[in-house]
Amino acid sequence: MLWHAQRLHQIGWSVHIAALFRDTKEHPLVQASRAAGLASTTLPDPAPWSLKTWRALRHLLHQVQPQLVHSSDYRSDVLIASLRQRPRWIAETQGHTAENQRMKLWNRLDVQALRRADAVVPVSAAWQQWLTTQGVPAASMQVLGNSRAILVDAPLPAPRHLAGPGPHLLYAGRLSPEKGIDWLLSLWPAVRAQWPQARLWLLGAMAPAPRWQRRIKAQLRQTGLRWMGHVPDIRAWLRAAHVVIIPSRQEAWGMTAFEALRLGVPVLATRAGGLPEVCADAPHAHLVPPNDAAALLSGLKITLGQQFPRGPALGKIYEAHPRFSPEYRHQQWLKLYSKHLSPSGAFNVLP
Repeated sequence: MLWHAQRLHQIGWSVHIAALFRDTKEHPLVQASRAAGLASTTLPDPAPWSLKTWRALRHLLHQVQPQLVHSSDYRSDVLIASLRQRPRWIAETQGHTAENQRMKLWNRLDVQALRRADAVVPVSAAWQQWLTTQGVPAASMQVLGNSRAILVDAPLPAPRHLAGPGPHLLYAGRLSPEKGIDWLLSLWPAVRAQWPQARLWLLGAMAPAPRWQRRIKAQLRQTGLRWMGHVPDIRAWLRAAHVVIIPSRQEAWGMTAFEALRLGVPVLATRAGGLPEVCADAPHAHLVPPNDAAALLSGLKITLGQQFPRGPALGKIYEAHPRFSPEYRHQQWLKLYSKHLSPSGAFNVLP
């Protein structure tokens, strides 16, 4: 987001970044934007249904008078859709989570909002297809995947030391139903039967639903499992893993797969949502059907095999693919903007 905004600023666009933040401090994106010389505003977000947020957004739009608004968050979508008067609006959508009933309500509201946008940009063809089934006009949508600019831009850490002979398997993502983590944990006894020293390291926050938490925490008591909670930078863990497992039932994009593949780490993923698109052109990825236990165990045997492709050289080839170029993505956005306003117009970006 910031890379794209900076490029727009460099070629003469007037850019103003706004970010919702449930804190009294400035949003980190706003701080980074100001450091880069971009106009930016933190919009207060004290509660999910706060009128204060809606009024702050309306005031900002009146003050800036943008010709185009580019949103990239479900709350921003709902807020913009609720305005009686608004500029042209392009909504970028990266998928939904199903971690609790409140989030499911937000998802429904977001779909209703996306139906009203002038243009919708899903992160994958699979996500576009699902949105079409929910009534978002197909003619309003254009698929545009993520670029490598979304990846962590910091020196690569050393591999994390993982105790035991392994194999060491890694799951990185929210522990929520759509991610298929309950299915993976239910298969763990079968995995240990074939690989008695196997360890599964789980990185990610737990979905807040109480019944779900009780179920998953009971499964996590199995031998060989270690839940580490949320880890902001997973690259050291990725480098230490023999295989990264992504058992998703639904996945709009597949950030963990993207991060693992660009490091050359073997990925065993389900053929769900946007994962086949992320794993395309990656010989070190193996796809299996969702909820197919035999296929997952067979895939694990394949990806742990000595002949399965892996290594940093493969990761560099994968990451260098033109479709992941930040400049390519930037140019695609420029083409989309040109359909809605003249290139000299100002616009807001609301993550």
